[in-house]
Amino acid sequence: MSNKTLNPVSFGTSGHRGIINKTFTHDHVTAIAVGIASLFTAPHQTTLVIGFDPRQGNDIHYKPGSFTHTLIHSLNKLGINTISFSDYIPTPIISWAINYFKVDGGIILTASHNPPNYNGIKFNPKNGAPASENITKQIETVANNYLENPDNLTCDTIGTHSQQQAPLKAFSEHLLKSCKTLGLPIPKTFSKPLQVDVKHGACGTLWQELSKLLNLEINIKHYEPRSDFGNIEPNPTKYDQLDVAPKTYYASTANDPDGDRHAVRDNQGNIVTPETLTAIIIDYLCKNATKPTQLATTLASSHILKTICNQHAINYHETAVGFKHFAPYFEQAKKHHETCIGIESSGGFSISHHTFEKCGFLPIIILTIICELSTKSLATLKEEVETNYGQYYFTETEFKFKETQKETLKNYLKTTSKESLENDFNITIKTINTSDGLKIETQDSWALCRLSGTEPIARIYSESTHKTQSKWLNKKFHDVLTTKLKII
Repeated sequence: MSNKTLNPVSFGTSGHRGIINKTFTHDHVTAIAVGIASLFTAPHQTTLVIGFDPRQGNDIHYKPGSFTHTLIHSLNKLGINTISFSDYIPTPIISWAINYFKVDGGIILTASHNPPNYNGIKFNPKNGAPASENITKQIETVANNYLENPDNLTCDTIGTHSQQQAPLKAFSEHLLKSCKTLGLPIPKTFSKPLQVDVKHGACGTLWQELSKLLNLEINIKHYEPRSDFGNIEPNPTKYDQLDVAPKTYYASTANDPDGDRHAVRDNQGNIVTPETLTAIIIDYLCKNATKPTQLATTLASSHILKTICNQHAINYHETAVGFKHFAPYFEQAKKHHETCIGIESSGGFSISHHTFEKCGFLPIIILTIICELSTKSLATLKEEVETNYGQYYFTETEFKFKETQKETLKNYLKTTSKESLENDFNITIKTINTSDGLKIETQDSWALCRLSGTEPIARIYSESTHKTQSKWLNKKFHDVLTTKLKII
């Protein structure tokens, strides 16, 4: 029977997500399993690792009626072998485990930083990176065909499933090896504690393992995995929800429920954005350890990264939003035994020696090591990079519109000429970029407008070396869209 009433499968920047039992159902899970299986010509020779956070429907024991059971059962019926673990598992562990267990890919049941009434599925192929657009397009096409015309799942050979102990120690040791590859010695002891808020997600047990391995005292907040995340904000970069640590601590940090994002406040309560944190890391590596050769970031990231790369002759790559776009640069650096750093303004971070998926653990560990080795507070390190490379002021807002106006808005963002934009904004524009929404750059500022893939919202980002200019440019984008397109 056709499932035409269901919302179609749609992979955004990182997987398919939806509201549980509405736009994310067992039918979606089965259909996506069919789509993933279509990627492999010999299913019985294919093995995938499976991970998940503690959202509703994700079950360690994969009981019937859970999304975990539906996913594993569907893949096995399609001939694919699966491995899961006896604990909730963060996304970066699954990415790393693909290589560690020498398997063909990994699947994570998570909606990342979205509220607890959401769930989702991410697929990572053999290189461990988020699936490329070519791969997700095939998954979408096959999955949606299955939703239109569901059929019995059959294969000549039924796949097997095994459950193993979570490889927390092995992954933790790999994290420290990645730090050493950067030229960072691991201190034998740490002089201060670290605070980490794991948001009642999948990360608590890994931080416990890291605490033992590093001989570092870690105050883990909201440790217990809960499907409702304790009714707290799961997005770590909602900084008003991130407590200030005592001044005797290195910092107050947080992960999202599946551990692929990070957020940091110094012990004076100042926000340390992912880009500023990365600038601190690059500055230290260039002066005291192994200089990275490349940095990959997105259109929405702070230009402090471009500035520091220019000063240290580091190749700078700017991509569309989505960590999946960094994989070619990671591959290139790894091939030549060099270091490429990948960073997103939303808290995604990794290096080419680690996983090609974003990891919320690595930047926090590197930062803590740098604080200990330099004997400087995070507040001091932040002040130094802002003095040396400039202080940048960032503004992010949402612009809502009607679904019927989406095509008109997309057309404006994609096709309006530089001259017309200068007239609309009444400013001199240096460059425009339409690879992912519309980004305009002036002498000392930039603004980006890009559409959400799941709802009628445009996100407007702006940045300037002047706080008032950043806010003005953001508001100007709102005004231009409102008046030009008559969106109210």
